[in-house]
Amino acid sequence: MSSYRWVGPRRGRAALGAAACALILSGCFGDPPPDPATAPLEVVLDGCLLNRDEVAAGPHDVAVVGDGDLVVQDASGAEVLAGGGTLVTREGTYTFVCTIGSGESTATLRSVAESED
Repeated sequence: MSSYRWVGPRRGRAALGAAACALILSGCFGDPPPDPATAPLEVVLDGCLLNRDEVAAGPHDVAVVGDGDLVVQDASGAEVLAGGGTLVTREGTYTFVCTIGSGESTATLRSVAESED
């Protein structure tokens, strides 16, 4: 009888198991964060909630969730956006005014200079 022992399938299963673990774990890290200069904004009108409180200066797509009206004002109080669309920010503060029926609430967004990494 031969003393040779074939271990091919075990190594194959171990490699397959390691690859599967790596694939599963890679999903845990998620997507990288968006570029702060183009990060999209989401506004929930009920409570006037923003998905971020700071962005870098630049164009930002604004999505509105809920029934009502949204007006965005710059630091001087000038209207820079009504409803959804693209908000192009410069360094400064922006006020989001959310109106549902007769109720009004606000949220503040800071736009900072884009960092030079």
